[in-house]
Amino acid sequence: MLRTIIKPNTPKINLSIPPEYIGEEVEILVFPINDAASGSNFNMEEKQARKREAFEHFMSYKGVLPADFDYKKELEDYRNGRYGSIT
Repeated sequence: MLRTIIKPNTPKINLSIPPEYIGEEVEILVFPINDAASGSNFNMEEKQARKREAFEHFMSYKGVLPADFDYKKELEDYRNGRYGSIT
């Protein structure tokens, strides 16, 4: 695993790639480890309000599908339409 700590004032990122990865496809993922690293300037009340708002938005989809919705059939129909029937 490659790991580099990036500070908020870092203008460029230099990664040291081990020789066995040279010439290979490399995926780089960035995970903020705390609020300072993510650049967030919100206070805790604002964060809680945004979380609550996001959750309420998510819950607004509750009950949108009909009770007899068959996701397996819908998925099969979509796959058949997209890729054709493979048998």
